Amino acid sequence: MNALQQLIASYLADNPGENYSTIARRAGMSRSTVYSIANKEERLQTPHPETVRGLARGMNMLESVVKAAAGDAAGYGGVSSELETERARLIVEAVKHLDQERLEALERRARYLLAEMREEQGGDRPD
Repeated sequence: MNALQQLIASYLADNPGENYSTIARRAGMSRSTVYSIANKEERLQTPHPETVRGLARGMNMLESVVKAAAGDAAGYGGVSSELETERARLIVEAVKHLDQERLEALERRARYLLAEMREEQGGDRPD
């Protein structure tokens, strides 16, 4: 399972009642497109930028998160430009050492903070 597939699977696991159809509806794309991205064995190129934007919208995530996962899935992994600050590097390094319970707690808190920030900004995604 590649990084983009893991992102979609994690989203679905964290959001009971959500499925490929609900993501697709919010994304403005077909269910088969979302299903294909989530299940296709090999992905040698990143999805079209509109597809990445749609997936971000469909999963209520930052576009940069979906774009990074799509890039990693296509083999363009590595540290993104967003990790150039000391604070970002510290957070990434800490994540490597957290046990599963703390990692899940951090993920829930991060999702909450991002949703709170989007709500404060009137639904705009801070990319």
